[in-house]
Amino acid sequence: MAQTFTAYYPSVAFAAGKNMAAIINQHPTELIKIRRIGLLNTQTAAVTGVICQLDVRLYTGSVFLNGSTAVVPTMHDSTNTMPLSGAYSHAGAVSGTLAGTFRRVFWSSDEPGISAATNDEMECFVPWNIIFDAGYADSNVQPLVLRQDQMVVVFNTVGAAGLLDTWIEFTKE
Repeated sequence: MAQTFTAYYPSVAFAAGKNMAAIINQHPTELIKIRRIGLLNTQTAAVTGVICQLDVRLYTGSVFLNGSTAVVPTMHDSTNTMPLSGAYSHAGAVSGTLAGTFRRVFWSSDEPGISAATNDEMECFVPWNIIFDAGYADSNVQPLVLRQDQMVVVFNTVGAAGLLDTWIEFTKE
């Protein structure tokens, strides 16, 4: 069984053109495989909500994040060892070649009102807040594989109100 981790990016403020969560692999042989990505609206104060557009993007080449805020992934088993050359952060400038977009989602940044139970509040519950799933139940579906000098980014292209938690579940192989 592969060593599994969750990188959690708590209460990141929305801004247009912002990296909300990123993982970089800079190791020449170790693979980081993205299994699942989820979002949670954590805005608690009233805001004039806007629709934010988030992309799950893959960058290649000379990838790095300048001026970003680091996070430390949590191991699913205490005997796991962290990836040797992984970087996990949000915000800052994204650098590299945009190789492709895996998913685009629209996100309501209103503060959630659970008692209202409107469609935009449903994004607060699993499984409705999972925006990328590599098909755990189907071994024929490949995860998003990060090789050396590759980065996955949850990137907010437009919209700037509210707070967002992002979680990225990944394995090291």
